[in-house]
Amino acid sequence: MKRLCVSISVLSLVLLARAVCAMGLLQGQAGYIPKTTTNMGFTIMDQLGVTTAVEHGSIDGKNYVWGYNGMTLNMIPFDNIASISFTSLSDTSHVPAKLLNKLEGEPLNASVFLKNGSVVTLMVDGSLFCYGRTTYGYVRAKLSSLARIEDIRQIKKVTAR
Repeated sequence: MKRLCVSISVLSLVLLARAVCAMGLLQGQAGYIPKTTTNMGFTIMDQLGVTTAVEHGSIDGKNYVWGYNGMTLNMIPFDNIASISFTSLSDTSHVPAKLLNKLEGEPLNASVFLKNGSVVTLMVDGSLFCYGRTTYGYVRAKLSSLARIEDIRQIKKVTAR
């Protein structure tokens, strides 16, 4: 009887773990990239200058960057962006506490260079992750570890006739 209870308990835990993974609740797992509505390609450059070209790129599963310009939330679709440069805030004493509370992680300045030639500066959450797929596997990097995201473009797949 004891073996039966242990077996049922182990089986229940295995099934629960599979269900949690299937629902995407463990997003940090290896080989996981969020599904997005549009296949965006871009090149990421980390703080060491290493570049990686990705497809199915996103920031936390979204095809846009979001952040605050003052206390105003801005969401800018990748379709409108040429590149994004990230710089860390060495001193957050000048940033209002209300704004810091809206960002869950490390605040970063993001200079968003739009395709129309203008620049929007946002304060973004550096603890968000940038995801993508390469020819050899998957990429996941914290925004705070990136210097730039560039060459942002929509990838159109050619379907066979």
